[in-house]
Amino acid sequence: MLQAEGFEADDVIGTLSRQAAEQQHKVYIVSSDKDMMQLVNEHVCVLNPTKDNLICDASKVEELIGVRPEQVVDVMALRGDSIDNVPGAPGIGEKGSVDLIKQFGSVEELIAHADEVQKKTYRESLQNNADVIRESKKLVTIDQFAPLELNVEEMRAQEPDYEATRDLYNELEFTTLLKDFVREVDPAKSEYRDAREPEELITYLRDAAEFALFVAESDAAGQKVMAAAAGEEVAEPAEEPAKVEQYSLLAAAEEQEPKREKYLTLAVSRADGEALTVRLDEASAGRLKSLLEDESVAKQSGDAKTAMRVFERFGIELRGVRDDVSLYSYLLNPTYSSHTLGEAALRRFNLKLSGNPAEAADVTGRLARAYRKEVADAGLMMVYDTIDLPLVPVIAKMERAGVAVNLNELSRLSEFLDTESKKVAERVYELAGERFNINSPKKLGEVLFERMGLPKPMKYGKGRVVSTAADVLDELAETHEVARLVLEYRGHMKLKGTYVDALPTLVDRVTGRVHTTFRQAATATGRLSSIDPNLQNIPIKTELGREIRAAFVAKAGNVLMAADYSQIELRLLAHFSQDPLLLDAYRTGKDIHTLTACEVFGYTPETLDSTTRNRAKAVNFGIVYGISPFGLAAQLGIDQKTAREYIEKYFERYSGVRAYIERVLQETRQGQTVKTMFGRTRPIPDINSKNSNMRGFAERTAVNTPLQGTAADLIKIAMIAIDREMRERKLNSVMTLQVHDELVFDVELDEVEEMKELVQRNMEGAAELSVPLDVDVGVGPNWRDME
Repeated sequence: MLQAEGFEADDVIGTLSRQAAEQQHKVYIVSSDKDMMQLVNEHVCVLNPTKDNLICDASKVEELIGVRPEQVVDVMALRGDSIDNVPGAPGIGEKGSVDLIKQFGSVEELIAHADEVQKKTYRESLQNNADVIRESKKLVTIDQFAPLELNVEEMRAQEPDYEATRDLYNELEFTTLLKDFVREVDPAKSEYRDAREPEELITYLRDAAEFALFVAESDAAGQKVMAAAAGEEVAEPAEEPAKVEQYSLLAAAEEQEPKREKYLTLAVSRADGEALTVRLDEASAGRLKSLLEDESVAKQSGDAKTAMRVFERFGIELRGVRDDVSLYSYLLNPTYSSHTLGEAALRRFNLKLSGNPAEAADVTGRLARAYRKEVADAGLMMVYDTIDLPLVPVIAKMERAGVAVNLNELSRLSEFLDTESKKVAERVYELAGERFNINSPKKLGEVLFERMGLPKPMKYGKGRVVSTAADVLDELAETHEVARLVLEYRGHMKLKGTYVDALPTLVDRVTGRVHTTFRQAATATGRLSSIDPNLQNIPIKTELGREIRAAFVAKAGNVLMAADYSQIELRLLAHFSQDPLLLDAYRTGKDIHTLTACEVFGYTPETLDSTTRNRAKAVNFGIVYGISPFGLAAQLGIDQKTAREYIEKYFERYSGVRAYIERVLQETRQGQTVKTMFGRTRPIPDINSKNSNMRGFAERTAVNTPLQGTAADLIKIAMIAIDREMRERKLNSVMTLQVHDELVFDVELDEVEEMKELVQRNMEGAAELSVPLDVDVGVGPNWRDME
């Protein structure tokens, strides 16, 4: 990187080009900027990458510009450049500037003989703007004498700085590149300095008795056993089909056909670095029950929830987990896309795991100790100890419980959606005048924008095909029925494929229920996510989306109960901002959307209609998500000027909210992180970006994260408290789902009233705020029909 204080990049390029030419080098300036044409000579040419790598030598410059390279600055001085604030000569355009310089040779000669110019407008411009033109030439002339020295040898490609590159790959999450890069980094510089081969880490034990002896020796030495294991999913070749399930961390369960015998592979690492792997049959595994269920024996794991689910298969309830590597990693940087043991080892130790369980156990212990200190130093231990770690067994239990689905209802819905989508497709064909594949973006684009003549959007999809994305069709749908119908068709097909037809295939053969997987270390805001299947994205705003919820039912003889926080993020906004209007509204039970309609739109409660209330609702929630005038305009179908007035009026009336947002943004700009009420942090590195789009997104994220993140923490706290009280009361009802601000329970009939009181009290009492937390509780035969 070469630079000179007080000189622009063009000047540096010009200086290096001159020096290289003087040393008889052939010089290529790679640029699409016409300014660079002035540097062309017998040794220097310009390569334009935007014009198929067009190479411009002196003759090509004259062909393109109309003058010799050394005259390019004279032409540009006359033309001016509004982007670079070069005024030029008013009234003399591209053709005139070339004709005049070809006739007179230079700006100086042209000004000196201005009275000889035949065209009156040119002549007067030259006579009236002589000083401006001379200054313009100075501005467009590239300085070829910046204080720099060209050293070609220093510019030769060198070996990269592997450590710095690894750190950069780590920061940018170039995971694949990072894995390939491991071998290039000096192992001696890694924090993981154990030089032993994975096989040397292992002490092989034959049975539970030898394992118990190992544990006893550890206790005698004053060391608590730190248990962990790891591995990828593998399949071992065998004469008989064998299913080997290798679970990430703490334990692996193995089931062999045809007798379906169960085996447990347990890898353990002791604090002094000694490690072992033991493979136990089901009976021997059971003998370890007391140790693994003993809370006084501290255990470290890469993923405690997965470990708990493995041990459940052997009738063991894992207790005493103190350190969970995935949760530590997540707390330290929730924006990483993955927090598995393998990814953590790669990021922290520059170590690519071999798949050996004992090695993984060893790495788990090292990572746990390192991360625990970092989490403590970051002030995050309270979040870990009171929220994240206690939540692990709760969601493990929810995954095990699963949720019942009504297969007959799903079958009915499938047939209905199939019929409706065909009707919609036929209407699309009728309007288009032909039958075609609606699911093909390319074909759809051809039909809509070429054959039907709908206004073409500026957006493009893959392969430079005109975009038919949802936002494009949404805009067209306001005036073109075919676009609305395509959106309706897509909606039907997505519901059918993603949920209605997929859910029956996911019903567990043994339990007869659907078991989703909740991911605790997946979202940057702190929310839980759900996969295989994702039960948190079932749409509820459309009638058909709500129909899918009707397929989720309770166990025979039970009912479903759903408890939902009411407007939790707006209530948190009132708490954080201490805005008098918001505080009063929530303390006195006023409808916040009606209040905003009155305050911002000038209505009275008596004259307010549902449409205007919905517009006020969009403003309220838009503020929570840091909406821009452009975004609000698009959402409400109004112009940006009106949207901007709405937002300004909102902040004028809710002045506490404006002050809160400004305070959050200022603090984020200083520290580049935001926090929830409980201390969970999220880095916002782009808050000071020079790119306005990136900075705008970062600002919206900074405003919303404390609200959404605190709401996520509140429901987690409530889940922990509810689970604890249900266990203490020995209730048979189960918590089955969490969908952001909502909890779903499968409840025995004689426990309904007790559960309603218990759940509502714990959710509303999750934290003490300046406004009350309000929870709506409904009970019904399915997830849709709740009273």
